[in-house]
Formats: sequence, structure tokens, C-alpha cells
Amino acid sequence: MFLSVRGWLPSWPFAASRRARAELNRQVTDLQALHELSSRLLEVRTLPQQLGLILQTLCRLHGSSKGLLSLYEPPSQRLETAASEGFGAQALRQFSEVRVGDGACGRAVRLGRRVVVRDTESDEGYASWRALAREEGFRAVHSTPLIALDGQVMGVISVHLPQPGEPDERLQWLADICARKAAVHAERERSRRLAQRADERLAGVLASSPLPFGILEPVRSASGVVADLRWAYANAAAAGLFGHPLSARTPLRATLRGDDAALEQFLAVAAHGHGREFEWQPAGTAAGCFHVIASPVPEGVAVWFTDVTQRKRQEQALRESDRRKDEFLATLAHELRNPLAPIRQAAMVSRAPNATEAQRRWSHEVIDRQVSHMALLLDDLLDMSRVTRGKLALRKGPTELRAVLDAAIEAARPLLDAKHHRLEVLADEAPPRFEADPLRLAQILSNLLTNAAKYTDPGGHIRLRAAMEEGEIVMSVADNGIGIAPEVLPAVFGMFSQVAAHDERSAGGLGIGLALSRGLAELHGGRITARSDGLGQGSEFTLRVPCGRLQPEPRIEAAPPPRVAGGLRVLVADDNADARDSLAALLALHGFEVTSAADGDEALRLLQEQRPDVALLDIGMPGRDGHEVARAIRERLPGSACPLLVAVTGWGQDQDRSRSRDAGFDGHLTKPVDLQALLRLLQQAQAADAPGQKPRLVRAA
Repeated sequence: MFLSVRGWLPSWPFAASRRARAELNRQVTDLQALHELSSRLLEVRTLPQQLGLILQTLCRLHGSSKGLLSLYEPPSQRLETAASEGFGAQALRQFSEVRVGDGACGRAVRLGRRVVVRDTESDEGYASWRALAREEGFRAVHSTPLIALDGQVMGVISVHLPQPGEPDERLQWLADICARKAAVHAERERSRRLAQRADERLAGVLASSPLPFGILEPVRSASGVVADLRWAYANAAAAGLFGHPLSARTPLRATLRGDDAALEQFLAVAAHGHGREFEWQPAGTAAGCFHVIASPVPEGVAVWFTDVTQRKRQEQALRESDRRKDEFLATLAHELRNPLAPIRQAAMVSRAPNATEAQRRWSHEVIDRQVSHMALLLDDLLDMSRVTRGKLALRKGPTELRAVLDAAIEAARPLLDAKHHRLEVLADEAPPRFEADPLRLAQILSNLLTNAAKYTDPGGHIRLRAAMEEGEIVMSVADNGIGIAPEVLPAVFGMFSQVAAHDERSAGGLGIGLALSRGLAELHGGRITARSDGLGQGSEFTLRVPCGRLQPEPRIEAAPPPRVAGGLRVLVADDNADARDSLAALLALHGFEVTSAADGDEALRLLQEQRPDVALLDIGMPGRDGHEVARAIRERLPGSACPLLVAVTGWGQDQDRSRSRDAGFDGHLTKPVDLQALLRLLQQAQAADAPGQKPRLVRAA
């Protein structure tokens, strides 16, 4: 009789073996399911398909028919359904409203860890979703967050189970594996989208940029040498720069139209991998000049073109302006030095012991004429500055054309006579009267006559014509001089144009006369034009100004010259001894009692001690300057006790006059002093003088 081994052996080892085999089978099944999932994930390309496979596998491993995978977008604080399993449309609409912290999915995202709802009927945190759970037939929820490599929560994967309960370690392990797979694919897709958006933004910026940009790829010869480059990308601005679309693979050599020097620059960048910057001007186009930046990029060269044409023009203009400024300053020094020679020589003649009275008178006339010339030269400079700054105001009034012509001819007469020119004047027998600034119109005409005299050989013929035509006063100056080249003609009214067009046959000059004339003409609402048939053919300048209101003929009454009876006590303060002593001597010759001071401190002392009637103060004195002296004496001798204060200075701009007025001066005279203007100011000091009484001072306007 045989005993059964199976019946003899205890039963527990066989039960343990069965459990082990079952566990091993489950693990093998799980691994096969995960392996199959990995294989299938390689076959699909879109993220919804990938996430759908992961969710489907996890639900099957849980033995569930319902699941949800949602992705989290931080700005919206909402969970967007990316994949679902077993839910209807109504449930999915409700799940689409899940926010962070809401339900099992929202809590898993907010906490960043697994959330398990063991029983939807008893879990208070799931109360708002209990009706949906009953309708969809699930009693438990297992939610696992999707964690990116940087720790960011990207979403959640949830399995909805039909029976209450909690997942064991195996199901938690499987959920973690599927969550990691879903996070990898979601993070990869998010990175791809971010990169795509960045590429799209960059492409949009480059495409719409007004800055020409392109990418070149090398074209290598059989030996591997970079022989050419071709366009891999070019924006619209680059196509506009070259004048035609730059399609992909267009050779750079053909684009540059034979500019081998520029091609070598690009080839060097591609061959050596070092960036370069250079300036380039496209051949055969009017595009101008460009600053090119060529930088190596993987398998190519990125190029930027910046239009520097305007900058180049400005640099050229600055260089030209600097050159003309230097030439102007040299010419100014020459023009100011020219009168000094006859002044010195005339002074020597006047001092000579054997000089006759006629020679002394001649020397005085020379000195007076040359000083007037220097003063006019400086006045022209100041007037040009005022015109360009819009500070020059016209003093319009009834103007007689004949008087304007006579004044202009008188001003230009010395140069006309010196060069023996014949001046022909053509004007109406009864010239009209009109509204204008007669002084400025005469200044324009004298500039034109002087200009014609300078550029006409000795013994030339100059014609001055004036008439009224169609409501305009038309005045022209024509000569048979050296003429103007056609290319120079448009620039003759520019500042310092004489310097740029210097000719040994001219009489020199600063080249500001025509610019000043044009500015004065425009202030009158008129215009001035130039015409010449070319070099050696003479030239003609025509001035046209509106008539304005025609004026009736007035009664001519000569204005009496200013009279000053003398006897006033005058203080002259100047640190330049020659200027101080000469002015003092001139005033003494007119009967004034003159006291002198060499600096501001001495001037203030004499003003307090001697109480003169008039003080002529230089501004730039050592110690106290003229402004300080004026302010101090106004404080110490207020009201009528203060003498008439007149600034005598080389500073004559509007702001200089404003400063002297603010300091307390009654008048402002520029050096060299116009005697008539000075006498008018002194006459003011005697305007209300009663016999035997101290003059009552009247403040100058």
C-alpha cells in the first residue's frame, strides 16, 4: 500500500508557491504591458495620442474602465483635459471646469503628491463631485501628479474605480511609472511648443525688421574649400537692399555683382569662424553705404546690414564744416589784419614832424575809414548770427527807393573807385515809396555791389537796376566779372561760400555777405537769386521784395545833429589805456570834464567821491567788472543821485545788452564807439537841465 506524497506533505508550501507564481505572473504581465506601451508610444507622434495610450494602459492595469489625464497651465489656474477613458461628454464638460485645489485632480496638482479618494460617498473633500461619481458609477479615485524634471507640476493622471478602496503598492508603482512617462512626453511637447513659439517670434521679428538680415550657408569645392556662399534665409529688407527677392540657395557671388572684395570678407568668416565688421557700398545701386556685421553660426554665416549713409554724410558735413571754419577763421584774421596796416602807416605819417597839414588830414581820414571798415565787418558777423537765430527785427517804415540806392552806392563807393569800375544806375524817374526797412535794404544792395566789385577785374562795368514790377520792388546788380561756375551757383548763398570758391582775382572776404543778404531778404518776405552763364561770363543778382503799402511823398526835413553843450563831468573807466585815453581826449575836445579810471575798484571810488554826471564803463575790467560797478553804485547812490551809466564794451549780442540792462546800465555802446550815438546819450543827460542847476538824468531806453 502506497501513501500519496501529496497527501502526506503539508499544504502550506504549495499555497506559497502558487502565490509566488501568481505574483510573478502579475509582474511579468505588468512589464509586458509597460513594454507594449513603450513600443506603441514610439509609433504615435501627437501628444494627445501618447497621453491617451498611457491613460488607457494605466486604467487596464487598475482594472478600471474610467480615467482622466489633465494638463496644468499655470496662468489660467485650470486643468485642461488632455486624454479621457470611459467618460461621456457631460462628465468631460464638468471636468473641464476643474481648478487647482478642486477635487482629487486639483488637490494632487496643488499638493504635488498623490491624492486618493477611498470612497466618494464619505470623502468630504469630494462632496461637490459626488453626484457626478454616482452618475458615472465610480466610488474611488486614484490621482497621481505629473512632475517635470525641474520639479514643476505639469498635470495629473487619475483612475476612477467602481468600488471603494485604496490602491496597493503595485498599483501605486504602476501609476508612478505611467505618470513619469506622461510627464516626459508633456514636457517634451511643451518644450517643442516653446521653441516653436520662440522661433516664430524670432522669424516674425526678422521678417518685419527694417534691418536687412540673412543667413548664408557655405558652398564647398571638391577639395572642401569654401568657394562661395548661398542664401539660406533673407528677410524682406535684405531683398529690398539688393533690389530683388533672395530665394533660397541663391549664390552670394551673383548677389554681390562682382564685388570680390566684399565676397572675400564673407568667405573669410565662413572659413575661419571669426566674426567681422566692415563697411560696404552695394555696386550698381543707390542704396548708400552699409555697416556689415558677419558672424559665424552653425553651418553658416549670419549677416546684418545697417544703413550708415546718413551718418557718413553727417561726418562728411562735419569735416567740411570744420575745414570751412578753419578757413573762415584764417580769412577773418586776414580781413581784420588788413585795415591795421594802413592804420599804422597813417598814424606814422600823422606823427612825422615834417608831415604837412594835408598829409595829417589824409592820415586821419584813412584811420577813420579803416576803423569803420572793421566795425562794419564785425556788424555783419553779428547780423548774420541774429538772422540765423531769428533775433533780428526789422524796423519797417516809409522807404524811398532812391534813398536806398544812394545809401548802398555810398557804402560800396570806396571799393568801386579803388578798382576803377564804371557804375551804371537804371531807375525810374519817379521812384516809388513803399514800406520796408531802408537800412537793411541798403545793406543788401551794398553787399551785392561790393560782391560785384570784388569779383570783377579793374575797369569793369557794373549795372544797378531798380523798378517796381507786379507789386514787387525789383533791384538787380549785374557785372562783367569772373562769373560763377554752374556747379558752384547753388551754393553761393551759403555761409563762407567765398572761402570755398576763393579766387586770386577776388578781393577776398569772409563769404558771409550773400548769406546775410538772403536772410535779410527773407525777413522782408522777399527773395534773392543768382544767375551766371559760367566762368568769365559775369553774374547777376536780383532782389525782389513786396511793396507793402505805398507811401505818399513826405515833406523832407533834415534832422539836426545832436548838440551837447559840454560842461558835463564824465568818468571813463577802461583797463585798456589807449582806449581809455583816446576816448577821454575825444570827450575833452567836445568840452566835457573827464576823469579816468583803470579798473572797476577805482571807478567805484571815483563815482562815490566825485559824483560825475555820466559814467562810461568797460565791462571786462580787472577787479570789479562793469556789471559789478553798476550794481554797487545803484545801491549806494539810488534814484536821481546816480549818474547816467553807459556800458562801453566789445560785447554786443542781445544777451549782452540784456545783462547790462539788468545790472543797471542806462545805455549800451559797442566798441569802436559811434561818436554820434555817444553824443545822443550825453545829450540825454542835459535834456532837462535848468540854468544853474545840476542836470536831471533821464534813463536811456
